[in-house]
Amino acid sequence: MADLLRDAATHLAGVLKSHASTTVSFTRRGVTGAGATGTILATVSRSAYETQNESGVIERWESRDYIVKTSDLTFTPARGDTIREVVAGVTGTYEVVTPRGVPLTHPGDAFEATTRIHTIKKA
Repeated sequence: MADLLRDAATHLAGVLKSHASTTVSFTRRGVTGAGATGTILATVSRSAYETQNESGVIERWESRDYIVKTSDLTFTPARGDTIREVVAGVTGTYEVVTPRGVPLTHPGDAFEATTRIHTIKKA
């Protein structure tokens, strides 16, 4: 029997890529040669977190997320990698980073058809 939910998640990942994505460029931190830079289609999103630091202070954190088809992701994003996105002619640079205890990526759906990469804007 076909796995209808898995098939639907895969189909929706393709629709998201086709109709709600933009081309972004990535640069791997500390990587040279083939695979150090490239482009990928990603859908822009955001995530909000609240974490408590060692002093007990609650910190609020909002990341700019890039959702990509997992099958298109040819590398595992690492802390310090950068993603560049052009919006209205202005290039923004975003670093792959999260607060302590939060993974750099999350599955974008229950079947991991998409991956959500967390970033913050570099100054």
